[in-house]
This record gives sequence, structure tokens and C-alpha cells, in this order.
Amino acid sequence: MLKRTTRLLAARPFATAARTKYVLGIETSCDDTAVAIVDSNGAILSEVVSSQWALLEKWKGRHTRRYYCIVPALAARSHEENLPLVLQAAIEQSGLDGFGALDAVAVTSGPGLAPCLNVGLSAAKDLVARHNLDFLAINHLEAHALVPRLLNDDVHFPFLVLLVSGGHCSLVLAKDVGSYDVLGSTVDDSVGEAFDKVARMLELTSERAKLHGGALVEAAARLGNDRVFRLTEPMKKKKRKLAFGVGLRLSFAGLKTAMMRLIAEHQPLTPTTKHDLAAAFQRTAIAHLVTRTKLACEMTTASHPTLQHLVVCGGVAANTTLRREMETLASATGLRAVYPPPRYCTDNGVMIAWAGMERYVRGVRDDAASTKYAPRWPLNTLQPVPVPP
Repeated sequence: MLKRTTRLLAARPFATAARTKYVLGIETSCDDTAVAIVDSNGAILSEVVSSQWALLEKWKGRHTRRYYCIVPALAARSHEENLPLVLQAAIEQSGLDGFGALDAVAVTSGPGLAPCLNVGLSAAKDLVARHNLDFLAINHLEAHALVPRLLNDDVHFPFLVLLVSGGHCSLVLAKDVGSYDVLGSTVDDSVGEAFDKVARMLELTSERAKLHGGALVEAAARLGNDRVFRLTEPMKKKKRKLAFGVGLRLSFAGLKTAMMRLIAEHQPLTPTTKHDLAAAFQRTAIAHLVTRTKLACEMTTASHPTLQHLVVCGGVAANTTLRREMETLASATGLRAVYPPPRYCTDNGVMIAWAGMERYVRGVRDDAASTKYAPRWPLNTLQPVPVPP
């Protein structure tokens, strides 16, 4: 199903451009097909998303009972079917005179599911060849980190990033476009993966809305008492160690295992028990994120006195409890918490288009012919992009 949104004037123009530039972004790293167009004045001209919920429902019914499961080959096939329609809808919605009016195409080239990345990359290469456009290969994680700069005109480098999603969980010092220090990452599961697994263990479902695991746990937690069950915060004994890469490591596998034991001990689960378990899990997982992020705030504000913002991004950043806790933490450490609207926390074309624009106005042009997708592409392997004189 295609979802379209209206034109939105964002807050971060590149006012020095001699002529307005237009960049189209393509996102196919996982299960949703997304395309957006932004301009160098900070306007989101169009954004179109084709969801694969119908496909997931069909696959769920045949193979995975009531749980959602992304199958890379099927997701890639869906991208192949939907992407031409999404591209056409995006260019029509933008008001531009066809693809030839664009300046560049930016595409997620990694990290992500290889078959899905390949679909988007192939389409981008075809577009730039047919319409003589510039090409930009975008790191999906960098796009998450940069999209708040589109929507907030005062988010300047350096800033601290808490990236929390289904596949990644990291604390990152963003020094500039292409310049990132990864201060700490999960040593096992990501927080989003843990939320999804807990939703499956609790057999949480929603008949009224199409919700992924994290949203299901959050909804159940609202109805529960987070003090009924006691869970220990992961790696709590290490919270005072301030060395980079030690005190900032995260872990969610042990918490997931503890939840598994509690669930087994309290069978059969009543609705109230499910809600209380969800609340206890959410409280403990977020407490772990707060502990590590507090250390990161203390370390980075000491080493970078001009740092003013804590950016919280990725799919889990849509969690309202996490947002509230991060706002409190940031305020206590002299920072301001910034996070995208929920629809820009999950994978979207706007963040890819904007990451492309950030690079394009600095003179970056990638070679389409030699670009390959990268299922693994750490942020700290990117190269700094200097500001043109």
C-alpha cells in the first residue's frame, strides 16, 4: 500500500547554494520500500512508502504462526514489484518536471539485507544512467544520525548520538559528515531485537493496528506495573568504568534470557501478567540505555565543550518512555535531547535523501558503476567530508 504525505518545509536550508538542488533518496535496506525528494532549501517535496505488511501477514499465516518474520528473498521480490510505482509516485508528488529535474539520486548501500539493498542500488544506478544524474551511496546509520539536522536548524556538529534500532545499538560521537567515533555498542543483541523477541515470547498481538514488536511491548507496558517483577540492569557493575569501549558497552541478551525464565515460571500468562512483564522489561532496558548514555554525555561534554545536543534516533527512538527519560538525562547534563518525529525514526526515504543532500552540497559524488552494497558497513569506517571553501 502506498502512503503519501504532504509537502513539508523543514528547518535546515543550505542557503548558500547558487541554485536550488534536488536529491531523491531510495531506501530498501529491510522490508519497506521508501522514496523521498528533498531540496537544498530544506523542503521535503515528497515521500512515499510501500509497506510489506500484507506480505508479512501472508507469510505469517503459512509459516510463522502469529509472529512477523522478514524473509529477505520475499522482501526483495516485493521491493522489485513496488519500487517503480513508488518512484513514479514520488516524482509526481514533488511537482518536479520528471526525473531529469533532479540533481542526484542517493540510495542506501548498507548496512542491511543484501537482496533488499541490491534492489534499491540497481534502481538508483539505472536512474542516474538514464537521466544523467549524480550518484550518492548512503550509509543507513549515518542517515539516521543526520535526519534531525533537517528538522532542527540548530543541531550543529559535534553532537552525541544514541542509535537504537532493530539491528543496531550504539553510542556515537558525530564530529562531522562522515566523521564518527563509535564510543560503545551492544556486545550481543540490539535493543530493538530484544524488544521484538520479548513481544514474541509474550505472544503480544494487536488487532487494531499494524505494530512491530517494540510498539507492542510499549503498548502492553502502559497497562502494566513495572515493579511487580524484578529484573537486573545488564552490566550494572561496569557502569562506573569510564574507559571508552568498556563502560559504554551495552548488552541485552542476558535481559532477554531473564525474561524467558520469568515467562516460563508464570505459565499460563494472564493479560495482567503479560502487561507487568512487558513493563518490567521496558523499564530495565531503558534504564540500561540511560546509564550508558549518561556516561557518554559526561565523557563527550568534557572532551568537546561545544557539544550541545543528544540525538536519539532509530526505530526504538519512537518509544515515548525512552524519549522522556532521555529528555530528563540530557537536561541534567546540560544538553538538549533531539529526536525525529516517529515516522522518521523508522526506515524512511527522507533520511536517505537528506544524507545525500548533506554530502552533495559538500561536493561528494560517488561512482555508480563501482559501488557495491555492503550488508555490514560500520559508521566509523566512513571518511570525513570537508566543508567546501
